[in-house]
Amino acid sequence: MTLPITPMLAVRPVTANDIEAAGALVNAYLANSIFSRTMTGAETTEQLLADAPATILPVRWQKHVVFVALRAGEMVGLLDAAVGLDSESQETPDYQPHGLLRFWTLPEDQTLVDECANVLLNAAEAFWRRSGVGLVKAYHPSTGYPQWQGGLGLLPTDWTEHIRLLTSNGFRYTDRYYCFVRVVRGELFEESAPQTGLTLVFRGANQDRRYQVFFRRTELIGEARVVQRTVEMEGRTLQISHIVHWEVDLRWRNQHLGRWMLRRMINDAAQQSLDQMIVFVRMQQAAAINLLAQHGFVEHPYRGYVMEKTLRT
Repeated sequence: MTLPITPMLAVRPVTANDIEAAGALVNAYLANSIFSRTMTGAETTEQLLADAPATILPVRWQKHVVFVALRAGEMVGLLDAAVGLDSESQETPDYQPHGLLRFWTLPEDQTLVDECANVLLNAAEAFWRRSGVGLVKAYHPSTGYPQWQGGLGLLPTDWTEHIRLLTSNGFRYTDRYYCFVRVVRGELFEESAPQTGLTLVFRGANQDRRYQVFFRRTELIGEARVVQRTVEMEGRTLQISHIVHWEVDLRWRNQHLGRWMLRRMINDAAQQSLDQMIVFVRMQQAAAINLLAQHGFVEHPYRGYVMEKTLRT
């Protein structure tokens, strides 16, 4: 008796003709991710085919390619890879870029998972090596799709197959994030400047607003940024306010500037009748976590990771 031969997987860059199939793979993950929504065809095209796709946080793109894995002509997986500098590496010279692993889908058929993962990672690693990359960052928050997790591209802890495959291929954990959530209600917090000589101003529209604290109107000593997102959670459509940046100058910490900005952001969200506020913080940011808890934020049962791999020459 002759057994049927399983077709081998082929890998190639995504094309415009692949957008519908590629979008279905990505949207299957977005539909089950927190504070996300599925992408439209136009959004999928922009994110997968653009040389410099839009992100919430700044990224300096140099190259961008999405590899797709096909079995007998059917798309079963994809890996979104790039070369450039993430938001935390903006001061790094252009000639020292990082490899960036933005997103990765795996087959529903468990018998194909390992093979699909290997062919996609091999294709991506060859791309990074050709680009002279020595370090790869997987799921850095700044490189995520704007429609995913409020715009932050972290690797969720419940994506256990991704974690297993990345760690077995030499990736290591470098950062761990918590998510805090606050239901927006009508009550407002009292706002008052912590001391004289301080001014809190905001710039931009409601959809993307920046808050800045100045000392004597000239010295910038604190800033924050909030973006509004429409997300789908448990069958509901929610309008959320996502604090994507919130920082006080080292010399001015422990003087309640962070509290002042946070209260202004909460009050603004309430006045705009939004549903929820979210913020992702690193596990070591104890002061921020305590301040959030004091203002009604609760921890979501979520962990997000960043991973890295050094490519050997």
